[in-house]
Amino acid sequence: MTANNKHHEIMRTRNGKIARLPQNVREELNVRLERCQRSPQLLVWLNALSDVQEFMRREFDGEPVSKHNLSEWRLGGYQDWLTRRDFYADARNADDFVAEREEESKKVLADQVATVMAAHYAGLIGRWDGNCTREFEARARVLNGICRGVTEMQREAHKANRDNFVAEQLRDKQEKEPSLVVASSSQ
Repeated sequence: MTANNKHHEIMRTRNGKIARLPQNVREELNVRLERCQRSPQLLVWLNALSDVQEFMRREFDGEPVSKHNLSEWRLGGYQDWLTRRDFYADARNADDFVAEREEESKKVLADQVATVMAAHYAGLIGRWDGNCTREFEARARVLNGICRGVTEMQREAHKANRDNFVAEQLRDKQEKEPSLVVASSSQ
């Protein structure tokens, strides 16, 4: 499975007007939203872009991006973007943390990632006021998707460790008692 396919598994697929715009336009829009730029200014900027105008002509009979489209994006795609951005920043911090302790421990990296994910859940729940808002649901959905990937990594890492342990035990047994291993393998 490619990284792009995994990304789509993790993130809910969006199909609105803004979700279908080029990635660089969505990225700039998200940055502007993060800077608290107001909707009227965003719509003027967005609908003035030649790429957006061409896309709207081709896909939506020239109908521009509306305030409703922007509001839906702010509650959906933008929240996904914030969650991904925070996750990647935390992952970089966790990577630094793991690298600092790499020599101290032979822990499975996937287990360390699971610990980071548990911290993300704790942070989400710690900031939760009990209301199931769209923002909370979006962040929880993203975390759930990522956790499924982490769980699969853990499963594979532990299986590989078990296989390596069994192979190492067999090698040790062969070195200590080669005649027993040959005799038992011929039965």
